[in-house]
Amino acid sequence: MQNETCNYRDYFHAGQKARVEVALPEDRVFNDGAIVTSVDDTEIRLRLFRERLPADVHLHQAPLVVRVGVSGNSYRCKGVVLGNLTEEELRVEFVDRVTPEDQREYFRLATEIPVILFNVTAGTAEESGSGGLRVASQDSLPRIVNISGGGLKTETEMAMTCDDIVYATFHLPLSEPKVVPVVAQVMHSETIKHGDGVIYSAGLRFMHINERDRDAIVRFVCNEEIKRIRVSRKDFYSLASS
Repeated sequence: MQNETCNYRDYFHAGQKARVEVALPEDRVFNDGAIVTSVDDTEIRLRLFRERLPADVHLHQAPLVVRVGVSGNSYRCKGVVLGNLTEEELRVEFVDRVTPEDQREYFRLATEIPVILFNVTAGTAEESGSGGLRVASQDSLPRIVNISGGGLKTETEMAMTCDDIVYATFHLPLSEPKVVPVVAQVMHSETIKHGDGVIYSAGLRFMHINERDRDAIVRFVCNEEIKRIRVSRKDFYSLASS
């Protein structure tokens, strides 16, 4: 839902460089740099870097994400394209509040996906079901809680420490579920109290991954984000008309 008190002009201003990302049909993504030409209370206008859009790209009414950098920090906001002013300039309506994000190469998506983990360094393994590995006492563990083309964040009962090498396997929830195996390095790990015990929250960076699997993850993240944008837009207009 759009935050009515959000002052978009605190983050977006004319002459500022931006990044526009739009999910298109058939798992395609339109991604281009842009210059902000104007901002008002609910809308932004952007001039794309490219002189003309590809012939098969139509952005009218498309949900998208606009990213900008301000004072060394990165921010993003969801919007919807209201119309093409020219072939390379877009009029976009904001549909959510501005949120900060870290400047990683890939956008991360909050999710919940079961995963099988094998800590190569420690020689321990865990999964959420049967199959010869240690089964977590909590049915929802181990799980992926966010995912990107560059790595994962997991929650598990299995101890992991910084620099451990981990083998992970999970089903990416696409229309045709895809098994993705990766080798990753633990970049950070912390313990979280849970009932009488603890669970480990660990950030993993991919070391070895098939590039087709990485592409599938990026498509999944982008498509799920666009679905959430559409829900946000629907909720916003439902409240506005009530």
